[in-house]
Amino acid sequence: MTIRLRIALFAAGVVLVAVALFGLLLYALAAYGARAGQDQALSLRGQQVVTFLSFAPAQELAAARSGPPLDLATSEDTFTEVLSPDGSVLYSNGQLGGATPAVPQDALTAAAARGFAFASVTPGRGVTLRLYVQHYTRPGGLAGGYAVAGQSMRLRNRQLRSLRGLLLISALVTLLAALAACWLLARRALKPIDRLANAADAIGATADLSRRLPPRRTRDEVGRLTASFDRMLARLEAGQDRLKDAYAKLAQALEAQKRFVADASHELRTPLTTIRNNVAFLRQHPQGDPADRAAALDDIAAEGERMSRLVQDLLTLARADAGYHLELTPIDLAPLARDVCRQAQRQQPARTIALAAEPLPASANADAITQLLWIFIDNAIKHTPEGGRISVRLARCGDRAVLAVADEGPGIPQGELPRIFERFVQADPARSTGGAGLGLAIARWIAAEHGGTVSACNNPGAGVTFTAELPAAAGDAVPSLQGSAPA
Repeated sequence: MTIRLRIALFAAGVVLVAVALFGLLLYALAAYGARAGQDQALSLRGQQVVTFLSFAPAQELAAARSGPPLDLATSEDTFTEVLSPDGSVLYSNGQLGGATPAVPQDALTAAAARGFAFASVTPGRGVTLRLYVQHYTRPGGLAGGYAVAGQSMRLRNRQLRSLRGLLLISALVTLLAALAACWLLARRALKPIDRLANAADAIGATADLSRRLPPRRTRDEVGRLTASFDRMLARLEAGQDRLKDAYAKLAQALEAQKRFVADASHELRTPLTTIRNNVAFLRQHPQGDPADRAAALDDIAAEGERMSRLVQDLLTLARADAGYHLELTPIDLAPLARDVCRQAQRQQPARTIALAAEPLPASANADAITQLLWIFIDNAIKHTPEGGRISVRLARCGDRAVLAVADEGPGIPQGELPRIFERFVQADPARSTGGAGLGLAIARWIAAEHGGTVSACNNPGAGVTFTAELPAAAGDAVPSLQGSAPA
């Protein structure tokens, strides 16, 4: 159902209710007026009869009557009756079916009590009489009786039926006229909206945001809608470049996701293939050379450990993508750095790991900072030759805590530096160690969770320095972690 039809039906319904209420009120007033007029005429006729009876007996009424009695089945004239105190008929100039119409006893009782009474009776089929009954007494204490004036209600009922028909026809004509008028008015009022809809469809089909809707001079709702739509088009046109950038970023994100899935599949396929081949070798040569069997088992163990690290890194990144956030507490970063450097020095005695750290309070997650340090130091260990030096520095720079790890490796090509912290990105083959390329991506996520950043730059001589800058806490120091010791 269109808005035009709904408006027309609603308006027609309102008109119908108004006409119905008006018709009912008019009919009620007409019925009341007709009844009151008839009652007034009957009471006047009854009082005339009473006045006559005050000076003459009822027999004189019969003598004064001329012509036959009225046939109440067809006549609409007023008839009169005179009744004795006990209700017997003394005089009547009206008959119905050859008999005098009877007056109800309750009307006589009411007239005796109040002096007069009205009553409606139906003495025959299709005949309804309206009666006025008045009690009277004759002068000198003579016995009186009841004077009755009556008239058929046929004329009144016929007039009311005609009025009902007229009201029904008038209501129907008014309803149809109101429906047609409201339809035309709604069509004319909504026609500008149709034009606006067509113009909007044309703009949407051509994607031309520079077009505008036809201007309207009026300040009605349609005019305001047109102005609002034009302002929206202007804002969309102004933001079209940003929308294109958003679509481009979304496309890049989808492409990165596809690349991430492909790289993860590739990284997992390599250790699985190695494990499967070595298992097949062990099954085919159960009595083979012990050295070959030991080498196969070593390969299986190494690839299993590599796959375990890869899965753990993928799980960490998946939690990061799902919106997982680290819980930060006030800690001192210096003891963490000393613990990590001490353990790394114990594991790599062929390299020198030098730490320069000062007490540095920060709001951080101890486990995550430890993992970030291990990622940087493990990366430096892989690319620093034996006898080389790895420098770890922890210092405050303004309101930032700077954690830097420098190695003496071959460095990173300038073109790869902006991408080194992306997932599954491997640097120059000279720095490739067979890793999955997820560690630095995890380090970037950890720094971002702390409100900081990570970066990498080549050293003037040789090697690379990886730096993490985190917000430092106010104050000089906080309680160190249990179990930490100086390097």
